[in-house]
Amino acid sequence: MADLYPKQLVGVIDGTKVPPGKADGREIGAHKRSMLLSKVPGTTWNIGDVVRLGKKPKGQKITSITVTTDTSLGTSTLSVGIAGDTSKYVAAKTATTTDVPNALGPKASTLDDDPGAEEEMLMTIGVAAIASATLLTVKIELCGV
Repeated sequence: MADLYPKQLVGVIDGTKVPPGKADGREIGAHKRSMLLSKVPGTTWNIGDVVRLGKKPKGQKITSITVTTDTSLGTSTLSVGIAGDTSKYVAAKTATTTDVPNALGPKASTLDDDPGAEEEMLMTIGVAAIASATLLTVKIELCGV
């Protein structure tokens, strides 16, 4: 059987580099941050509305996006991304389970990206509106230095 290593540890603990390299602190031993963002009570989010979720800081990776709601979103979808790629992190997902965090993303392809530059995070509402009485909170977790 082969000994295998994640790409973040190749050259660090696998013996392929002498002396060994250091692990990227943005991914190994990284600090965890979170953003907790709630829908303003009494507002309706309509199809095509864009909710500005704040900025992903430079050097951070998004590791989790969840939504908790008190009402099933039914067919309403949420996409999370950036300007020019509105589904970069989440492509049109819905949350039908109430009062527990519903995992939306991020896409596996973005977890392997370089932590990169600062990005303004956007959430787009699709298929059906989210009623004004609905309570909804989005939690975005990030890691980095």
